[in-house]
Amino acid sequence: MVKQLMTLAFMLCLSITSLQAQSERGKFTENILHFAEAGDIEHLETLKALPLANDERLALDALTTANGRRAAELYLKLLTDYPTSALAPMCRQRLAEYQSATKNFAHLVLTASAPEAAKPEPVKTDAKLPAPAAAYPVTRYTLQFGSFSTRAAAELRMNELKPKVKTRVLEIEDDSGRKSFKVRWADYSKNRDEARAFGQSLGVEFFVVEESK
Repeated sequence: MVKQLMTLAFMLCLSITSLQAQSERGKFTENILHFAEAGDIEHLETLKALPLANDERLALDALTTANGRRAAELYLKLLTDYPTSALAPMCRQRLAEYQSATKNFAHLVLTASAPEAAKPEPVKTDAKLPAPAAAYPVTRYTLQFGSFSTRAAAELRMNELKPKVKTRVLEIEDDSGRKSFKVRWADYSKNRDEARAFGQSLGVEFFVVEESK
């Protein structure tokens, strides 16, 4: 009888330990999804120091790498090893965007090159200041590659992106006086889908934002 009770107690301890381990899994998933949606690479990097579940670490490595092919491999591994992960829907979306971009890469690059060729046009003002402003619609679309708490961190991200795309740093101050530094595409598009297509051709993390003239 005593032996049976000891065995039962041991099994109960194992069960409690297993439940505790399961409760630890995925506790940073919401943070990862939030910062991924915001394109906040700096905060995603800081999450790496936390005690992450395996699927969370795979997602973070994919979101913070500048290598599009490597990111796709990590998204695929997460979907294969952890198909029921709460991060799986995001991985499927990012993987689909990467596959779409690489499949149509030649077409997208040609489309994306057009704004660069048109850049010199606004420089010719012909002594009329209103003319350049008329070239842009009231609402235009650009790409954001991250939001940082310091200008130095934003400029570091700019340097990483330099081989792929020309960017700028936008300094924003909220009502409490706190500043953030957004790394954005130096150009614009009149159409949200065109902006997204260009972003997909770059093979890096981004999201489309609206900017009013």
